[in-house]
Amino acid sequence: MSTKNNPTITEKMAMLRDITAWFDSDEFVIEQATGKFAEAEKLARDIEQDLAHAKNDITVLKQKFDQAA
Repeated sequence: MSTKNNPTITEKMAMLRDITAWFDSDEFVIEQATGKFAEAEKLARDIEQDLAHAKNDITVLKQKFDQAA
């Protein structure tokens, strides 16, 4: 479940897709490009961090499972 302040990885990826699509759209405005690029860069970093945390969680769960077996 997500909140406006804490979107899920899937929601962040959709937001990133929307931003990258904007660059190819008729709505592209050169004066807004820097801001959009910075927003996309932040989303990409956030997604990367979220995926790293998920990988860590999976590793911990796997270790617990392997110890229980």
